[in-house]
Amino acid sequence: MTANSRAGKGTGLRPHVWKSGTDPQRHEQYTQWLRQRAQANYRKEVWDLSFDDFVEIWGQDWCHRGRASEDLCMTRDDYDQPWHKTNVDIVPRHEHVRRSWVVKFARGQTGRKNKRKPLA
Repeated sequence: MTANSRAGKGTGLRPHVWKSGTDPQRHEQYTQWLRQRAQANYRKEVWDLSFDDFVEIWGQDWCHRGRASEDLCMTRDDYDQPWHKTNVDIVPRHEHVRRSWVVKFARGQTGRKNKRKPLA
């Protein structure tokens, strides 16, 4: 059994039916765009970022995204504004975590009993 097929089902990857086209990277970007949009919806955040805007914002940085401290992620500049192409930025993950901690601390949403001062 290969990574691109399932035993006994007779089907594997079907790029000819992907909404994003047959390019695997664009398909991965589309999947991540759907996931981020769903997560924003779950957090009751306004999502005003089209798929084409999403791809344009990431540009050549797409291959550097991830979950490590120095990997890149998308964050909002102003957490009170919607996800929009004028309000998002690609930053290292440690910077995103620092920004979100400052905002949560200012809003009193840290959930900690002994609150520390933010690292601003």
